[in-house]
Amino acid sequence: MRAEPARTAGRARTRGVATAALVALVAAGCTGGDGDAAPSPEGTSTGTATGATRTPRPTPTPTAEAVAPVVVDTWLEGERLELEVGPLAVHDDVAVLRLAAAPQDTPLVFAFFEVFESINNVGPNGVRLLDRAPGTVLLAARTAEDRLVMTGNQDPGGPATEAAEAAVGEDVDVLHVAFAVPEGDTVDVVLAQGGTVADVPVVDAKDAGTLTVPPEELADGPVDVAPVLPVESFTEALGGQVRTRETPEQVTVDVSSDVLFASDSDALGPEAEGALSALAAQVGPGTGGTLTVVGHTDDVDDEAYNLDLSQRRAAAVSTRLAQLVDLSGWTVAVEGRGESEPVAQGRDAAARAANRRVQVVLVPTEPAAPEGPVLADEGAALAEPAGPVGTGAEGVTVQDDDQTFTVRLPEVRRLGARLVGELEITNTGATDLSLTAMATGAWDSRGAFDPTLVYSATNLTIPVGSNRLYPLDYLRSAERGTREPLTDRSLNGIAPGTTYVLSVVWPDPGTDTVVVEVAPRRLEAYGGVEPLSAPFRLTDVPVVEG
Repeated sequence: MRAEPARTAGRARTRGVATAALVALVAAGCTGGDGDAAPSPEGTSTGTATGATRTPRPTPTPTAEAVAPVVVDTWLEGERLELEVGPLAVHDDVAVLRLAAAPQDTPLVFAFFEVFESINNVGPNGVRLLDRAPGTVLLAARTAEDRLVMTGNQDPGGPATEAAEAAVGEDVDVLHVAFAVPEGDTVDVVLAQGGTVADVPVVDAKDAGTLTVPPEELADGPVDVAPVLPVESFTEALGGQVRTRETPEQVTVDVSSDVLFASDSDALGPEAEGALSALAAQVGPGTGGTLTVVGHTDDVDDEAYNLDLSQRRAAAVSTRLAQLVDLSGWTVAVEGRGESEPVAQGRDAAARAANRRVQVVLVPTEPAAPEGPVLADEGAALAEPAGPVGTGAEGVTVQDDDQTFTVRLPEVRRLGARLVGELEITNTGATDLSLTAMATGAWDSRGAFDPTLVYSATNLTIPVGSNRLYPLDYLRSAERGTREPLTDRSLNGIAPGTTYVLSVVWPDPGTDTVVVEVAPRRLEAYGGVEPLSAPFRLTDVPVVEG
């Protein structure tokens, strides 16, 4: 999977114990069925979640070689081991993933446990699958009673489970977890720690033999929800003045009105051109569809005035955009919504600044295949670093209050239109490492409040010129507006002297090397909150294929 770093031997506590403080921190916000921590993601029994479009996958025709699991050398809970990943065996409309390794001091069942998925039922619920071609992420399946379908402390077992365990003998721990059936013949497996394993084979259950078990032996009751969610990207440019959100169905670009117009004016100002050029870059590659320009204002002045101002500002942006890029393939609409759709609550200066914006929504005629981000101003110099700087291979030492750790990233891997990084975080301090330094505080990457992400890596970014690429994410619940990043969500309880492998997936900027960093950030949507962080920058990180 990657070149192994030299590491100090040590034993981490089980994740179930190490995350106790984390559970207490947000217990009030965690709900779920019969002991599970989080409400189940939206989806259907076929694995189709709201907003995701799927096509039937043909029955796989694997060779004998394809049935073999992928074996990787990695570290879990401070212990080095060989981990077998796969195959992903298709049982009618449900697929079951296998994970196996020799017994360790910490049981394997704890290694991939994500506390916010199910507090009481410990198992590999933190494992996620990436289906490259459609650009979707697959989450663990659940029953109608909201039970995760996986090996855990509540799975019923059965003859196939007994056969699978007997086949490997007493010196191997075996776990299984169920998902929807992906479209591709392989999937990329994002582990809750230990990295991302590429090209795990998808095979028919009859060809997997004792390398799989039927889903009914993993939970009482049939699979009811097997979520398949579109992967989305979020990037910022020009110091956050231009913010782009991309899904397979549409691209939404928000441009701050403060960089476009003077107060109470609809005349484009001298600083507008750079932002509009960044906007034009997003429109340019499109193949046609609908393009809607929407003006928004703050709540200063009366509603009628603000509505008129927002309409005039949207028209000014639309006119200039048509001069910068050919819009003949697009059906263009211009709207003003005044103060009616704020993105930030409150009446302080920062909240009002966030609400003053012009939004452009691009809906192509056909959903786009996953691609890298469209970047503007790529040649601009990076902002000055705010913390220690080192090459990815050398790493850096970071001080976060009374905690000290080192971070290395020898390389990132290109998997289709994505980049996967596996950061080696070593606790060089004297106490357990509860790492909040890489998070955007109790908010997700886009600024939405979510206290379950305080120990995640939502602020671990790739800067390119004036652009900043955040970890890919997906909308866990449209009703609640909750998002989860494609990175580990609970960097907590890393024991002294041990190394944790943090997996993170970004959009691919298409470069041969990248810079990866945590940088200070201000969240205007919450009155100018500046989450605590310990900034650092890793340079000259090579991009390798696969």
